[in-house]
Amino acid sequence: MANTRTLLSGGMDPTGIVYEQDGSIYRSINPEFTSFFRSLLNNKTIQKMIGREFVDTTIAAEDKASGTLLLKHQKISPSNYPYEWSSEMLHDAARFSLQICIDLLEEDLILKDATPWNVVFNGGTPVFVDFASIMPVDPNLVWVALDQFSRLFLFPLLAAEQGFGRVNRSLMQTSQQGISSGEIGDFLPGFAWIKKPWLFKRVYIPHMLVSLLQKTGQDREIGKHIKKVTVSKQARMKFLNDLLSDLNSIHLADGKSRWSNYYKNIDSFFDPNKFNQKQKIVSKLLQDLKPKTVTDIGSNMGGYAILAAQNGAYVTAFDTDEDSISMFYRLIKTKKLNILPLVLDVTNPSPPTGWRALQYPSAVKRFKSEGALALALVHHLAITQGQSFDRIVSELADYCDKWLITEFVHPEDPRTKEILLTCRRDMSWYSLEGYLTELNKIFKKTTTFNSYPSGRTLILCEDKY
Repeated sequence: MANTRTLLSGGMDPTGIVYEQDGSIYRSINPEFTSFFRSLLNNKTIQKMIGREFVDTTIAAEDKASGTLLLKHQKISPSNYPYEWSSEMLHDAARFSLQICIDLLEEDLILKDATPWNVVFNGGTPVFVDFASIMPVDPNLVWVALDQFSRLFLFPLLAAEQGFGRVNRSLMQTSQQGISSGEIGDFLPGFAWIKKPWLFKRVYIPHMLVSLLQKTGQDREIGKHIKKVTVSKQARMKFLNDLLSDLNSIHLADGKSRWSNYYKNIDSFFDPNKFNQKQKIVSKLLQDLKPKTVTDIGSNMGGYAILAAQNGAYVTAFDTDEDSISMFYRLIKTKKLNILPLVLDVTNPSPPTGWRALQYPSAVKRFKSEGALALALVHHLAITQGQSFDRIVSELADYCDKWLITEFVHPEDPRTKEILLTCRRDMSWYSLEGYLTELNKIFKKTTTFNSYPSGRTLILCEDKY
């Protein structure tokens, strides 16, 4: 049987194509660029950055007859996209990309692209995956990717500072054009320039100049004048450092949602002596199951994702609450946990997008793991979001190959009673028996345990049909 090859990019990048084959990522370099990329791989600065800032890259093959070069990249799995990141993750990706440019400038190199789609998070660590984005500096331009950086990093982060993080993610899912200098003004208060004087040179003046040039028909002539200007290395370095300083002046709000305080003592998940009944049971089940990968659905602050990671699993944890995910992301970075935190809704997961809806696979396809956790979640899906048990079970089962640990919060539970107060639908069907009935249609074996607080039930579901 022939090895299957999946094209990941091609047709738009003149340097070559990227494809996946047998679980590895390859980049075929066209003959006219092979000499440059060989020089990159021999550059001491680049060598230090490969496997750190840049994705791990080696030469897989070289065809001297045709002049082509084949590079092999480490595959970072699961893939994750900007419309699934918290605003803090986007901020870190922006600083990361800009710092790479500053470091490359020492070698008279720079990035020709400044898009968050060239960054993938491996746990809490950003990795730059587009090795072909490295290019020699253009002496006539301070940075060829400045407009792209502004549209996809700087302006979205300014919007996020004003509380529009959810809007950013929606925009990024539907378009890679970002926010223009004309559009960002709609997100900013009238006094924004007082706190950030640099908005004049980054937003207001460029927008006015572009508008003026377009009105006078001079926008097509500007290129002739640009080629008469030479930017020195010192001027370019100062520009990039000033841009980094402006980026760092954007302060994202600390999480203040009611869910962000759900686990007031996250430290208890790091100390088995402080485990409650629920923590003890879930930890023991994870020890017995020994999963390599786990998806934590509705992870909140990530306590149970931490337990899975402590038992050796790589964990993808997602929740709809950005405040919780942002705080969890900080903890992951501090503790160096093997967990990828994302903002995602299990009832409305990221669909396939990009070229022919093939370029960026769906969340369900990317985040399916050996096992899944869905704790203190079902009552919200059933009562607040109006999901039936068959829909809930199907949604949860999408993210696991072998087993699921879920939890039923009974109607008598104080939290259930609280959310039932505003529910106007008949919820007489909401029962443990009904939930187990639907679980048993997908899993061959279900085992129940008393959870914590009392009156809740943990359920281990094994062996999918």
